[in-house]
Amino acid sequence: MDSQAHIGFQISGELFGQVHQLIQRIQQQPHERDLSRQAADAVSALLHKGIQTFYFDVVEGVRTHPATHKSADTGIITVTKGADLVIRKMANNLEPHELQLFAQYLGQMLFQQDGQFYLAFPLDRDSHGKLEQVIQRIRSDANTDAYNHLIVDALCQLADLAVQHFYHQPTRLIKIRLFVKKSADLGVRTVQKGIHFVIRLMFRKTRQRELIQFSTYLQNQLVYLPVSR
Repeated sequence: MDSQAHIGFQISGELFGQVHQLIQRIQQQPHERDLSRQAADAVSALLHKGIQTFYFDVVEGVRTHPATHKSADTGIITVTKGADLVIRKMANNLEPHELQLFAQYLGQMLFQQDGQFYLAFPLDRDSHGKLEQVIQRIRSDANTDAYNHLIVDALCQLADLAVQHFYHQPTRLIKIRLFVKKSADLGVRTVQKGIHFVIRLMFRKTRQRELIQFSTYLQNQLVYLPVSR
């Protein structure tokens, strides 16, 4: 039995239970009133937990100039608001059968391992390889100026992969009115640009000691799930 690398973040048992219960309700009674709003609330809660894990928890250990930190904070807050807006716009236009497809897709990214609960998506071989390369380089090379660009490239690629799994793939499952889709696509592109901006800003100048802490944090977000041949 092989394993598939995933990257994600740990969530509380309470949040896992709430989302799992909502998924079951959607699957069993998709016509129930207010499910679209509750689905949007659940996805928004997962989004905010992900932002907390991958940004605010990380920057606590990465020393930056106060102005840079403030600019990055402003950028990520703007990104989060934009993503929230897209979530609301999409969820409010879902038909009952589309809600079921959405719930099924979301359920595939929720899992439990060793008593912990996660939301995660699979990494392709190239993305996984780049992350492992960055982690090893950080731990072996004190000249961070020589490979800051590798960190930025790997994290931007990871962000794009997250957008692929959390937006593009699920929206292919449902029928969306053209003007809604165009508006949401524009919002997502804006979010992606904002994420790239923050990544470049935060990792433009780095120190190995802080990056080692970051690499450990990043490695802890990698989860390996068994895959049957």
